[in-house]
Amino acid sequence: MPIYEWQCGGGHVFEMLARADEAKRRQPCPRCGAKASRVFSTVAIHAGARIQTASERAAARDVDVTNLKLPNAMRLCAMDDYSATRLAAHKVGRGHEFDDKMAARQERRTARGDAPKKKPAAHPHKHSH
Repeated sequence: MPIYEWQCGGGHVFEMLARADEAKRRQPCPRCGAKASRVFSTVAIHAGARIQTASERAAARDVDVTNLKLPNAMRLCAMDDYSATRLAAHKVGRGHEFDDKMAARQERRTARGDAPKKKPAAHPHKHSH
């Protein structure tokens, strides 16, 4: 059964799990009791996430967050490798860890005196979005 959304004359909005035939009828508002009309709402399709085992979660934690890869299809226009890896880390909930590790690496390079030279500004791409 899908979840439908209704709104009463008093402005209260509520959701209800209902069969299709129930969704066609006006429903009473749970707050004020007034009849409510069904409203358009967003649609979400959830296929269900696969549940990881404890060993799979431990293995994922052991992966160096600075070596994560983002599939090329997910890369934004002209996205460099650093930005793609950073986005991949944020997608798996480890963005702060990535930022901290990269900042520590930069501090070590600066302390050794071999900080990378700044790259010249990238040329703007020639297509519109």
